[in-house]
Amino acid sequence: MKELNLDKPSEHLDYKLVPDTFDGVEGWNVDLLRAPYNDVTIRYNNVRINGDDQNITFNFDVVDTEDPTVYNVDNVNLQRFVGEVLGDILEAAIETGSIHKKDSNDGHQSTTDDSTESTD
Repeated sequence: MKELNLDKPSEHLDYKLVPDTFDGVEGWNVDLLRAPYNDVTIRYNNVRINGDDQNITFNFDVVDTEDPTVYNVDNVNLQRFVGEVLGDILEAAIETGSIHKKDSNDGHQSTTDDSTESTD
């Protein structure tokens, strides 16, 4: 079990993974639970881990929110929080061994079973 770090998002406290099917493919949405994002649901799309540069790039969609004029993919603060959530999801996936790498030769990026979200 992970040690609780109040400086970063934690599953069940700050976000919740919700199974969903979109475009005929099973995947995950992420309900954000921390204010001011507690009415926002996102879905990660492409997640790319670049080991050489030691960085992660990703994008995401806002799939549900009460205020789409404020909480959308262009909101920089939301992008930061979603990035922190992704970091926690990836860390948990690495610890449990549930992360899978897709071959980059076929145009896919590394992803986890429990997330597919990102920002530009």
